[in-house]
Amino acid sequence: MTNFFTHAPVRETDQKRFLEAVTNRQNVIASFPLGYPVVSLYAFAAMLGGGLVVAICPSARHIRRNLDYFRSAGFKFPDVAYLDGTQMPHEERSVQKEVNHNRVRLLYTTPERFASLTFLEVLVHADVHFMVIEEADRFLPVTLGHSLFRRFQEEGLEQLRRLPPLALMTPPLPPRRIQELSARLNLKNFQSIQAWPQMEPIAVQVQCVLTEQQKFSHLVEALTGSSQLGKPVRLDSPGAVLIQTAHPAQAEKLGATLLDYGFDSVWITHFKKNGAEQARVLEVANSRLNGIIVNAGSDMRGWQPPTEACPRLIFWAPPTSVEDLVMQLFRQMPTNVGGFGEAHFMKALLLYTKEDYQAALKRVQTSRTLEELEIREKLLALRHYRRWVLSETCRLQSLAAFVQGASSIDLPPCGRCDRCQSRRPGRGKRLPKVVERWVQKVFF
Repeated sequence: MTNFFTHAPVRETDQKRFLEAVTNRQNVIASFPLGYPVVSLYAFAAMLGGGLVVAICPSARHIRRNLDYFRSAGFKFPDVAYLDGTQMPHEERSVQKEVNHNRVRLLYTTPERFASLTFLEVLVHADVHFMVIEEADRFLPVTLGHSLFRRFQEEGLEQLRRLPPLALMTPPLPPRRIQELSARLNLKNFQSIQAWPQMEPIAVQVQCVLTEQQKFSHLVEALTGSSQLGKPVRLDSPGAVLIQTAHPAQAEKLGATLLDYGFDSVWITHFKKNGAEQARVLEVANSRLNGIIVNAGSDMRGWQPPTEACPRLIFWAPPTSVEDLVMQLFRQMPTNVGGFGEAHFMKALLLYTKEDYQAALKRVQTSRTLEELEIREKLLALRHYRRWVLSETCRLQSLAAFVQGASSIDLPPCGRCDRCQSRRPGRGKRLPKVVERWVQKVFF
C-alpha cells in the first residue's frame, strides 16, 4: 500500500481517491453514469486484503456481471465468492467455510440474502474491511426499488452492532440527494466522488400535446421519420428504442398497437412479469441492433444497446422524477472507458399531456403501499418535473444545473433540444409570453 501511494501518479484519479478513502476508513459516495463499470473502481481496494469486503448488488444478474469482470482478470473462488440464495446447501457451506478461514477477499450478495439471519451471523465473525452497495440511490423514496432497499436497511444494516465503512455507488445525483442519502444511512463524514455525465452525446425533445391520438402520431413520426400515418413501417435509422410507460396495462396496450401498426421487433416487459422473463427481454434487446422495448416499471438500468447506432429513449408517460430522467438520459460513460462513445447520440423524446400528469399524481395519492412521507416526496418530484417540461430554458442546461445543484449553469445552449430549435431564425413568430403562460396553465 505504501509503495502504491509513493509511486502513484500526481494526477488525482477516481480510483486513487477511492483507495485513499477506504484505506483511511472513510465512507464514500461515488456517483457515475449507469454504464460505468463501478466494479473497476473498488476491485483493486478489495483485492489488496486487509479483511473481507462485502458487496451488495440489487440482483443476481448484477452479481454475475461483476463476477465476469473478475474472471477475465484472473481471480476466481475463493478470492471472489457470492451468496445470493440460488446455491445448493453444500455450496453455501463451502463458501461460509472459506469465509471463516479468511480466504475470501470479496463476497457478493443481494439485499434479500444480506438481511437473512445466517448471513448476518457470517458478518459477526468476519473482519469486514468495508462494504460496497451498488445503486445505493434506491435508499431514497423517489427511486424505483426503494421498498427492497428499505427492508435491506431495516432488517440488515441496522441489525449490525458495528457498521463498517460504506462505499455507496449511485447514478448522477444532485447535491441535496447526496446529503439526503448520507442522512438516511447516518454517514456523518464521507468522501464524495463525482463523475459528471457528458452532455454532448444527448439530444432532448419535449412534445406537449392535447390528445392520445396526437401523442401516438408524434411517436410514429419519431420512430419512422414520417408524419403521415400509413406509410411503410420501419425505423428511420438503426438503433434500439426504449419506450417507458406508466403501468403494465398501458405497456401491453401500446406494445400491441405498435405490433398491429406494422412494427415487427417489439418486446413488452413490466414489473408484473417474473424476473427471469424480464432478464430475457433485456438480454435479447441488448444483443440486437434494432428493436423496440415497451416497459412499465421494470428495472431497465441494465439497458445497454449495441453501440453501432444511435439509441433512443421515449417517455410515453412522465418519469417519476427529474432524478429518474437524468439517470436514464446520461447512460454513456467517459470516452476512455467505453460505452456509447462520442459518435452515438442518445436521442430522447418526452411526450407530455395534462391527463398523463394528473393520472400520475392520482396514482401516487391513492397508493396503498407508500407511506405519507414517500407520497409527499413523489408528488413534489412530479411537480418539479412539470416545471421542467414547461420551462423555457435549454433542456440540457437546466438538467446539468439540476445535477450540480445550481439554479443556472455557465454552459452554452445545446442547440439540439426543442427550446433551442424554437429560437432559431425562420421558425415563425412565437406567441406573446402572456398568451403562452395562459396556454400552459389551461392545457398543460
